[in-house]
Amino acid sequence: MHNVCFGRRNRMRLAVAIAASSLALGIAFPAHAACRIVDGFAPAQGVVNWGIVAAPANVAIGSVIAKTDMKYDSLFTHQSWHCDGTSFNEYFTMDPRQVLSDIFETNIPGLGVRASVSLIGGNLSSSIPLNFSLDQAGQNTGKTDNMRVFIELVVTGPIDTSATDMLSYNAAGWHNVRDSFDGNILTLANLMIYAQINSPTCSVTQSSVAVTLPPARVANLSNPNSTTGATPFNLQLNCSLSSNVNVTLTDATDVSNRSTTLNLAPGSSASGVGLQILNGSTPIAYGPDSAAAGNMNQWLAGRSAGGPMTIPLTAQYVRASGALVPGTVKATATFTMSYQ
Repeated sequence: MHNVCFGRRNRMRLAVAIAASSLALGIAFPAHAACRIVDGFAPAQGVVNWGIVAAPANVAIGSVIAKTDMKYDSLFTHQSWHCDGTSFNEYFTMDPRQVLSDIFETNIPGLGVRASVSLIGGNLSSSIPLNFSLDQAGQNTGKTDNMRVFIELVVTGPIDTSATDMLSYNAAGWHNVRDSFDGNILTLANLMIYAQINSPTCSVTQSSVAVTLPPARVANLSNPNSTTGATPFNLQLNCSLSSNVNVTLTDATDVSNRSTTLNLAPGSSASGVGLQILNGSTPIAYGPDSAAAGNMNQWLAGRSAGGPMTIPLTAQYVRASGALVPGTVKATATFTMSYQ
């Protein structure tokens, strides 16, 4: 009997020792270390909607045509978090389709998004993508109320709204923290950007304008550069948006012509005479057929208020070089508009 009791007591003590050992291991090594929200919710959805954005057709690459500057908590929501590790890695990401150093393309060719964050009162101010680590001597918590967000819509090339004018950009997993203990990631925020892009354009209400000048007397063109037969005419436009309308006239007979005298076209029988087109009292010089901003001999026709626009011009004869020979006079000029 004595031997049997002794054996039972020995087995009981062994079982208790094993249970205590298992309990101690459970306390020392947590099985599911991670970062978690302690105030607010995640992921927060930040939406920037710029509404209607005017996108001039000839704006320079790098120009900012819309922007947002606001506190993080106003764009998303206030968040604070705690990580089980002794530190955490905080990072911001953008869509990987990068078109310039810190600009990411949208669904509209020629337009990209640039974002940056700064710490209010701190020394961090950088464009995204941004990756930094915070090790605060055991203070393994973070919050968003000390952050500002800057978002810009940037021109990256010719803007093409032929497929759609509704801009959208979505950066899923925009703001994240990674726990230092086991690398678990908590996504704090997603970023979505919307706008309707309105590229100012004008359409010509008359595709061709015929101007008939009165007959001219040879005596009125006897002196060099003398003029006669001034005849007013208009270019009629319909513009979708308020913008500066710039015009370049091109000599269709000689596209290299940069003077103020329009050359006679084939079919003319007169010689020693040309034509001028005037903006007010100023003869217009001819330039290349291009809508590029700053094109040679481009001139400002006025500012469209949106809707119909009239550009008043005048055509007249001008004495040119060579012998003055009576006959018919024909000339053709084209015009190209640029919106700035």
